[in-house]
Amino acid sequence: MIRAWTIPAALLLGCVLPGAFGAEGAPLPPIQKVEIVNRAIHVNGEPFFPIMAWLQGSANFPLLRECGMNATAGANLRRDQGQTLRDYLDLMQKSGLYGIVPYRDDIKGHPVLLGYIHGDEPDLPHDESDADVVAASELRINPQNPLWKLVDGDLSSWTVLDPLEGAAVTINLKQPVTVTSLAVHLTVSNGLSVAREIAFEADGKEILRTAVAPKRGRQQFPLAQPATLRQLTLKVLAAQKGENVWGSLGEIEGFDADGKNVLLAKPRSVPRRMPAETLKDYQHIKEGDPSRPVFMTLTGNFLPFFKKYDEQARKMYPEYIRATDVIGYDIYPIYGWNKPEWLYLVHDATDLLVRMAGPRPVYAWIETSKGSRWTGELERQKDVRPEHIRAEVWMAICRGATIIGYFTHIWKPSYQQFGVPPENRKALREINDQITRLAPAILGNPPKRAVKISCDGGDVKLDVMAKEKDGDLYLFCVNYDERAIPARAIVAVEGLDAGASIEVVDEARSLQSNAGSFADLFAPLAVHIYRLKAR
Repeated sequence: MIRAWTIPAALLLGCVLPGAFGAEGAPLPPIQKVEIVNRAIHVNGEPFFPIMAWLQGSANFPLLRECGMNATAGANLRRDQGQTLRDYLDLMQKSGLYGIVPYRDDIKGHPVLLGYIHGDEPDLPHDESDADVVAASELRINPQNPLWKLVDGDLSSWTVLDPLEGAAVTINLKQPVTVTSLAVHLTVSNGLSVAREIAFEADGKEILRTAVAPKRGRQQFPLAQPATLRQLTLKVLAAQKGENVWGSLGEIEGFDADGKNVLLAKPRSVPRRMPAETLKDYQHIKEGDPSRPVFMTLTGNFLPFFKKYDEQARKMYPEYIRATDVIGYDIYPIYGWNKPEWLYLVHDATDLLVRMAGPRPVYAWIETSKGSRWTGELERQKDVRPEHIRAEVWMAICRGATIIGYFTHIWKPSYQQFGVPPENRKALREINDQITRLAPAILGNPPKRAVKISCDGGDVKLDVMAKEKDGDLYLFCVNYDERAIPARAIVAVEGLDAGASIEVVDEARSLQSNAGSFADLFAPLAVHIYRLKAR
């Protein structure tokens, strides 16, 4: 399948097309046509490989170029300086970068506009609840802690009541329930007020008044007799005052004679933006400017491993994919979860998304450093090392990614949009220069002969992507085993003669083949690229 767009100059990338990046300020050559051919983007009949960074301020554009990137996605404008999206693209042009930015009418035709991008992660789940929990009018409500969390069953969450003393919340039920005991979970933290006397009312009639201890965990109270109700109100009659007048509760529970919590109302996971809404967004963009491809970044939740959505809910993902021209995802095993043993998920997620995407190009966002706000104190965060970055990049490429992006933001020890440490910047430059130089081969045609890779005498996870370019056979191989163990790999190539010389690209060495195969050693997470010259 081929899709074509007529697009101005700036789509050419790196060294794929000569002269695409001139001296600073030099005009970029105009682009006459852009096509998607075999899931890769071609410009003026030639392939190119976008290498992009996420959401960078224009002051960082030179850093991206120093690291071998050629594009940036999203828009981080200096609105305090009156910077417009067109100004932002102008600065990209000066820096030799191309832009994948939100759609605006007034940027159509800009010479560095590579494409448009949907709002980030439309599939990102958040909880919604049908529970009807109402606060007394005098309470100040924190929107980050909705009242339905009082009955969601999550005993680790908490809901603010401000002020705590005198607070009242009412749970309205869809049908009557009968309770034989009631329970509360207090939260106890330095400086916060803590409830010490509470009362419960069933349909406006008090059924329990009791003292509560200033401690965490369930405090359960039997009723004098069972109570049938459709409305339950909790009142905080007295509180032990802290430095703050507000406090919080973790959960309210009501148990029937069988010990079942009949107040429980578990929330459901709902995407940030439903597929039908993203389709409308896509149609709006394409009606406004059909000359540009549209990109979309998903979370990794299409992968069953994460169990954020059940099998039925995951059926929405093909609908998201239909609402875009280019599809990608973000999974950061170390930065996001502090789990280097999850690196292989980049391999598996790319494989699945490529199969789901059909003719569309696929991209993967790759982590570049620690400093996450999600994985605890900085001292406990594991380093993202050059070998991690390189392996993740080639896991994605070997499974069919034809675009790579890098996530460079850190929050610890302080926020930076580009928080990549020096050793990883050097690695990025080396990786990106190699991708750019080998892009015509990476985006080449599948070979006519069969190629496979296996571990000699073991079960180490190895992968190979085989491509042909100008008669040469290129083999891109990676050890993606999460156990970080070495392997002796056997690469079988149909019709390979014994004694053939095999170049190991960028390693200043060569190998000799046996009949039909050759062997090489792979350190943990190692990447090797081989070239078999045309006969």
